[in-house]
Amino acid sequence: MPVPVAASPAPVSWSRPLGRDDVRVLVTDRRHGDLAVGLPAAELADRRRAVVDLPWSWLRQVHGAAVAVVGDDTVAGTEADALVTDRPGVALAVHTADCAPVALVSAEGPIGVVHAGWRGVAAGVIPACVDAMRALGAVEVAAWLGPCIHPGCYEFGAADLDHVADRLGPGVRSRTHAGAPALDLPAAVEASLADADVRLAGGAGACTACDPRWFSHRARSDLGRQALVAWIRP
Repeated sequence: MPVPVAASPAPVSWSRPLGRDDVRVLVTDRRHGDLAVGLPAAELADRRRAVVDLPWSWLRQVHGAAVAVVGDDTVAGTEADALVTDRPGVALAVHTADCAPVALVSAEGPIGVVHAGWRGVAAGVIPACVDAMRALGAVEVAAWLGPCIHPGCYEFGAADLDHVADRLGPGVRSRTHAGAPALDLPAAVEASLADADVRLAGGAGACTACDPRWFSHRARSDLGRQALVAWIRP
């Protein structure tokens, strides 16, 4: 059933990144309803409008390192895992339910959003997004990490854990609450940001598996998705 637009609560928000009054970054939760790509168009449009009433650019996320640049036209359904723009008035969105949503904001103008699952982080999606921003003139870049699964809930296979650790260092290795090998996805994101010379300025700090405010595919087999959205105010 659609969420009533008038009753939609305020999303978790990060204001004035790098001192910029013209940039907003926010992330929805269950109260805003499912924002997964593929929902009936009218229902999804109502939910998006309740979050931010601007044209949305969104992706068919494929757990890779491709980046789409938003210019005069919005992006709708391109296969990629990051979006960047230097244009005001367009909402960049990625959708998650355990993967890490990351917002990137520059002092010089361009912004970006990243869908950072473990495969995408290992493939270099975060540095690729930063490179695309710098091609548009960004120099000083700060990041905000949205809610994602944390190591206590993220048991991980040995071969895949070795692969991520080979790419991003031993700090990504951890243990679950039960003592099994785990991936520390926030640490992997922070290591990738450091490789791109980007500082992590803050985040929601929530584990999607532990905290029922968020959709979690791994913990609850949720089909729903929250959205991280960033835009330059028109």
